[in-house]
Amino acid sequence: MENIHECAAMKVGEAWISNESGKYELNINRVATDNDLEENHHLEAVGETIETVVVNVIFCPYCGERMQKSEDQFVPSFRYHDFSKWS
Repeated sequence: MENIHECAAMKVGEAWISNESGKYELNINRVATDNDLEENHHLEAVGETIETVVVNVIFCPYCGERMQKSEDQFVPSFRYHDFSKWS
């Protein structure tokens, strides 16, 4: 996965925009904290990714930069992954 866009607001957390098959996707990860480790025995380490959401975008929601040139093929969608539990 190639990081296409990472503005100053994204550097505060685990967020970036990538280009997957011609679609620009905002990726946001939530990582485990000490509190999360205490509350969930499935988690092993601080900093471990426990949730991810991927949303396709035309613009960066943080700085407004346009990612996608054309809106012709844009269909709003998202993917959510919860890694905090055993499958």
